[in-house]
This record gives sequence, C-alpha cells and structure tokens, in this order.
Amino acid sequence: MNKVLLLILGGSLGTLCRYYVADWGQHRWGVFFPYGTLLVNLLGCLLIGLLLGGFERRFEALAAVPVELRLMLMTGFLGAFTTFSSYELEAFVLLRQGAWERALIYILGSIVLGLLLVLLGARLGRALPF
Repeated sequence: MNKVLLLILGGSLGTLCRYYVADWGQHRWGVFFPYGTLLVNLLGCLLIGLLLGGFERRFEALAAVPVELRLMLMTGFLGAFTTFSSYELEAFVLLRQGAWERALIYILGSIVLGLLLVLLGARLGRALPF
C-alpha cells in the first residue's frame, strides 16, 4: 500500500481516538486541570512502549520492522494521537495564569509517568504474543 495512504489511515484513526479519549477524560474528571490531554499523552506513551517491545520481540530491532507498519502505527496513528504540542500549550496557559503548582504537577506528571509507561509498555510488549 502507498506510504502516504498508510499515514492518512493511521493519522485519521489516531486523530479520532485522540478526540474521543481526551473528551472522555475532560468530562470524567473536569476542566480544572487538562486531564484529557494528560490521559492521551500517558496512553500514547504506553502504546508506543507496547509497540516497541512487541516489535523488538518479533523483529529483534525496530529498524527491522517493515516500514509500512511503522509508518501506519507509530508515525501515523501515534503521531496524530499524542498531543505534545497541546501539552505544551496547556502548561504555558497554567503558568501564565499563575497556577505554578498545577503546571508543575502537569509537566512532571507527563514526563515521569510517561517515561514509566513507556518502560512498562516495552516490557509488556516483549511478553505478550501479538
């Protein structure tokens, strides 16, 4: 399949998933904090870790994964699903509002929890038969 079409397919699905997951998170926990974006970023970290671990188990190295698969899932789907630019904007808005404590929790939570979830996802990805 054409690489551009794979990117469009993955990106379209990632965008839709991002919208619905972030919207659900905001409605579930409220608008006092950017919960929806944080949820999407953390879930994206877990998913990229799962893909990394699974790909390494199956193909031995990320570079050995068929480019079409990486394009559709990592570049397309996860590229559209994760929201790092939105994360930065929301952190900036919190800082500009003088909400330093919430901004710090948001920034550190995204970085530290995201890194831990990539690690967890990679370990799960190596263990799960997919």
